[in-house]
Amino acid sequence: MNRKILLWAMALVVIIPALIGTGYYIYWDQFQRWAPVTITRNQAEIQALLDKVDYVSPGRNGPPIYFITYRSCAQCRAFEEQEFPKYDAAGIDTRVIVYALPDNQGLHRSSAVERSTIAELWISRKWEIYQAWFSSSDANWRATGLPVADNDFARDAVVQASRNFLTQLQPYLAANNVRVSYPLVIWRDQNNMLKVCSCSDERAFHFIREDLNVSNAAVGSEGPMFHIPDNLLPKMGDDKSSAAASSSSAAPAPAPAPVQAQPAAQAAKPAAAEVKRNYTADFGPDQ
Repeated sequence: MNRKILLWAMALVVIIPALIGTGYYIYWDQFQRWAPVTITRNQAEIQALLDKVDYVSPGRNGPPIYFITYRSCAQCRAFEEQEFPKYDAAGIDTRVIVYALPDNQGLHRSSAVERSTIAELWISRKWEIYQAWFSSSDANWRATGLPVADNDFARDAVVQASRNFLTQLQPYLAANNVRVSYPLVIWRDQNNMLKVCSCSDERAFHFIREDLNVSNAAVGSEGPMFHIPDNLLPKMGDDKSSAAASSSSAAPAPAPAPVQAQPAAQAAKPAAAEVKRNYTADFGPDQ
């Protein structure tokens, strides 16, 4: 064997494993890293917790997914905006479980308004309240008309129950080697096996759609999740709401605009007028 052949053989010994290693890393980073975990331990205990939890949902008849989130989770909002319209079109029941982040060394990681809203969601389980909250910013949402959870033993206990749900769930997930990140999504696949996705990256989103046979190009997937008119937002706590209401009442009513046919994509989305009517009837405008 001459020296040139020997050098080529040595190079191949180094290059081939490097190529294999690089290929595997790319596959792991782009695909396997974000794959959901199939639950093989404590299935009954996890299902029992899901059966007891007070979620909010639109009440569809399709298969459920449990979506665990907290108010300040940016990736949770991205998931809802991108994926919920697709589940809506497929009839999937999106069951949202909102919890309050636990305190850290005596300091709150959630606002008093947030805790009051979470308590109300767990008690009343009204989807329209969650719609309005989701569509509102923290600056203009003041939980008008809701009891203050921090001033009520029962509602404060409900807020703590939202945290206890996660505290009880996490050991069961750890037993299945689930690394928890948010949003945390739980569902059953076509073989009726529980699966969990720590969907902190968009590369994980498609796994759930594939399991539930949900199209990635569903009607409404390009728009926001909830379509509530801008004039509803002052009802949620804007300091200028009273002045705006007074000025608008004094002005003459404009002539009605011609009725135009609505595109099919808009017809399939939630009725904003119904959301507004329900919200106003339940809580009324700010005083």
